[in-house]
Amino acid sequence: MPSTGSRLLKPLFLLLALAGCRTVQPDETLSSTERSLLAEARGDSLLACGLGNEAREEYVRAALLRPLQDGIRCELARKAADASREMNLVTAQLLLETPDSLAPYRALEIGGYRIVPALRSYLSRNGCVLPEYLHLVLADTLLAAGDTRGALEALEPVPSVLSGKAADRRTILLYRSLLGEGMADAADSVFRNAEGSGNDEMLSLLCHYRASWMMQHGLAGYRDQFLRSFGLWPAAPVHAAAYDILREEILETAWLGASLADDFYSGGLWNELYDVAVNSENPDPHLWYLAARTRDRLGFYDTAVDMLREYLARWPEGEDCPDALINLGRNLGRIGRPEEGLGTLLEYGERFPEHARIGNLPWYIGNMLAENRLWERAVPWFRMTLEKYPGNVTADDSHFYLCFSLMKSGDISAAVSELEAFISRWTASVYLSSARYWMGRLLYSEGNPDGRRILEDLTVSAPFSLPARFAREFLGIPPWEPVFTEEPLEDWMMRHGLSPVEPPEETLRGLFLQEAGLRSYADAEFRAGEEKVGGPQYLAPFYLDNSVWERRPISGYNMWDLSDDENDRPRELWMLRYQMAWPEFVVPAGETCGLDPLFAWAVIRNESMFQPWTYSVAGARGLIQMIPSTSEYVALENGWDDYSPDRLYDPEMSIHYGITYISGISRGFGGDPVFTAAAYNGGPHNALHWGAGDMGTEEFFSLITFNETRAYTQNVNHAYVIYMSLYGAGPGK
Repeated sequence: MPSTGSRLLKPLFLLLALAGCRTVQPDETLSSTERSLLAEARGDSLLACGLGNEAREEYVRAALLRPLQDGIRCELARKAADASREMNLVTAQLLLETPDSLAPYRALEIGGYRIVPALRSYLSRNGCVLPEYLHLVLADTLLAAGDTRGALEALEPVPSVLSGKAADRRTILLYRSLLGEGMADAADSVFRNAEGSGNDEMLSLLCHYRASWMMQHGLAGYRDQFLRSFGLWPAAPVHAAAYDILREEILETAWLGASLADDFYSGGLWNELYDVAVNSENPDPHLWYLAARTRDRLGFYDTAVDMLREYLARWPEGEDCPDALINLGRNLGRIGRPEEGLGTLLEYGERFPEHARIGNLPWYIGNMLAENRLWERAVPWFRMTLEKYPGNVTADDSHFYLCFSLMKSGDISAAVSELEAFISRWTASVYLSSARYWMGRLLYSEGNPDGRRILEDLTVSAPFSLPARFAREFLGIPPWEPVFTEEPLEDWMMRHGLSPVEPPEETLRGLFLQEAGLRSYADAEFRAGEEKVGGPQYLAPFYLDNSVWERRPISGYNMWDLSDDENDRPRELWMLRYQMAWPEFVVPAGETCGLDPLFAWAVIRNESMFQPWTYSVAGARGLIQMIPSTSEYVALENGWDDYSPDRLYDPEMSIHYGITYISGISRGFGGDPVFTAAAYNGGPHNALHWGAGDMGTEEFFSLITFNETRAYTQNVNHAYVIYMSLYGAGPGK
């Protein structure tokens, strides 16, 4: 974020820019045109200093000094709109004077409800491009201002045949407007149609708005509708607001909290879940247990330990008691109390010998001891898994950790023997590449020529893996880099029998909507165009030229295998799959926070493949897939008072919060991209247990126990290499 010094300098820049211009040539002695030029120059200076709102005021002043028919007046109106995204009525009015087909869309965005009368007058005289979408946005604006009648009128020309998110939005706006006008029967008809659509996301939102309306009118059953909304789509962008509405009732009503516990947990509303647990007079046992789990998943192990102990004391026969003991034992180990953790885990084994996770117990104990670097004591527990539970899901984890524990204990001969057995047995294990790397390293260190052969084979058979990178570094082999040609994409496509096509009407409609700031509506039009021409690959050059971030990756993927020669792929094909999307947000955020934008793009690519509305089963949301509870802490640490988890689907918000958080992780781990990627995906607290604080990257990566995090760390770093090769130092560097 900007430093205090930067904030203090802004008023100074403003004074210098304004006072300096007036000192040289007082406005009073100049013509209107000359004063307009000076105002524009002041605006340019202010914009260069990052003072967008002040720059906009100067551009507006410059525009108003020009005659109505002056083309420069129109250009100044556009500059004013581009300078600041904040609402401004005068800027919106100026935009409506321009002949630009995007003008009514931009005017509505910048002018909001207050520009509606002027916009309606404009539309009666001029019409507009794609009026169905403009009226959809108009209805949204009117409804937000409480004008439900106006919203219904705006929706009249919007056809029901829209597709994608535009169709969903039309349904939601229509439903809310009908409710607002007291037209309950018509609203119920819309609701019933939505119930039969199979669209749980839209129905979740309708249930939320139905519940809010019922509560406002004192109607029974509103709680059930809120609960249904949570259950249908736990990551919906309305639940934070719903929680604020229901909080007091949830705290006072145990069954209500119990009904929401699992949805809050899976929807990422972890802080809300914790709030209910600690502030309810009579919390539900399962809710309490899940709230404790949110604390250890966020790295607050001390709090998790206290809560799990309280759970076991208050509900000794609770259904979550076995899992509470397991997690209490593991968390005790994570706060440096392995002996207490060992005792707790052994208690679990004694009390619940038939529990579903009993086969994991030796792994839990061995892993806890290994995390505390008690390697020799961990060895027999890993062996126990292999001997007593050879088919358990933790068997390959235990076997690899056995190899590593023997190596760290200094028993190299036994480590080599177990590594050989591991490589032979676990041919599909996520640890396989790491096992081959350490096998090669140990043999090489003993002077065995097989060591070099194993390491060289690894660089060929798994060339993109991190262990292969480590092997290259160890052997002094040049690092892997992508190979790309400079052949134009269209020439390459035609050479391989795939001719690009002219974009159909649907694609051009999508581009217009994108330029109008309606990317979520544009997506359906782009997909319709792809269906018409036979697939996204035929439109790849168009997408490349027009910043269609959401559709570029699939267009590149679909024609990646046109050539099976890895040396015969053009740079532009790689750029489709490894793109610098939303640079207007990523670059300044990276520069402010000290994070390489190329690394940020590598993260975004792996988190969401550049799809803003992505959400995970854990409740992560948006381009960078922030968990709401994590983003809340980012907001608190930075003093941002505009936070809401319901805003995480917005690209600018997701990038802003995500890069701020990732940059903090990066600084904490010395800027190492391997540590940083693993910590972002698996949690900084887990990264420390895997060795980010006391081991090199080879050992650290080997000890990552989450399969998803191992794959994620590898994929992000592979993408980062490609980004650096494609774009060099990157923008803003």
